[in-house]
Amino acid sequence: MMKKRSASADNICAVAVVHFSEHGYDASSLSDIAAQAGMRKASLYSHFAGKDALFLDVFADALAEEQAFMQACFADEAALALQVSDGQRAGALYCERMAQRYADSAHLRFLLRTAYLPPASLRVEVGTGYEALLVQLQQYYVKSLGRMAPALTSPRLALYAQAYLGIVDSLHVELIYAGGAALQQRHAALWQILSDSLAMAAQSA
Repeated sequence: MMKKRSASADNICAVAVVHFSEHGYDASSLSDIAAQAGMRKASLYSHFAGKDALFLDVFADALAEEQAFMQACFADEAALALQVSDGQRAGALYCERMAQRYADSAHLRFLLRTAYLPPASLRVEVGTGYEALLVQLQQYYVKSLGRMAPALTSPRLALYAQAYLGIVDSLHVELIYAGGAALQQRHAALWQILSDSLAMAAQSA
């Protein structure tokens, strides 16, 4: 659990997440962040020991924000579960909402930039945190798919979960480097393949 921060520290983090998402770790300036937060750089150091400490706090915020978003998507999905019987919609809301989420959320833009291009000095911390988030996503998906397609065996659930994570990873890459029509085309193609496979599995069960 993260330690409770002061209002000033929260303000610094709110400024820093936008700055880091736009400039990355190496090109970011604590002086610029402090100025945008309405303080001197020396005052920033009274809240954070340095760039690494601030970056990791912002990264923890981004992980928590995305975990909450994932949870909300799958909770909404659970509310609609009675309308679905074959599992083809399991995990769909999270993927469908991803592009708008990326446009709206500096936390997600920062998170993906950091996960795919981590600072060399913080590679272990970033990798550990992001992998934990993916494990949580996998658990949400397995629970959702298992509820919607109860005939699937545990090995098949695990197999589809890996395929789902592959789709999410592909969409994340598209968000970072392309977006727009390319993202929609890739999403549609990969989701069709997953859906067709789940439909065949349901027929053979």
